[in-house]
Amino acid sequence: MAMVETARGTVYEWQRDHMGHINVRAYLELFDAACWQFYGMLGLSPSRLRSGEVKLAAVQQNVSYMKELYPGDTVFVRTGVVEMREKVVRFRHELLSAEDGELSAVCEFTAVCLNPETRRSRPFPADVALRAEGLMLPAEN
Repeated sequence: MAMVETARGTVYEWQRDHMGHINVRAYLELFDAACWQFYGMLGLSPSRLRSGEVKLAAVQQNVSYMKELYPGDTVFVRTGVVEMREKVVRFRHELLSAEDGELSAVCEFTAVCLNPETRRSRPFPADVALRAEGLMLPAEN
């Protein structure tokens, strides 16, 4: 399965740091926006998450930076599932330049499904697991 687009944006002057390129916070804001779109694609809509049926906990986030971004750059994020287990989903975001498609950063994110009452891990709902399987990336060699 190919990765799906989960966010699109523009880099702004106010995101520039004292070294002239955007701050790491701006990368994480783009990845965070992509997370919520991706969860919706999995069937974990805002209303479903607010309903109390299921909750998520972020347990790990690893970011690699490949190329600096500057104010005015237009970007997009694409996402795919790396691993789906009973209670855990691991997915990969790629942040790319909309102008030339060059990769700027990668974020691998791990989330756990929680029982909202006990705050302990629980299996993902069957429909969520099925959608995640449909967004699975090919295994890396």
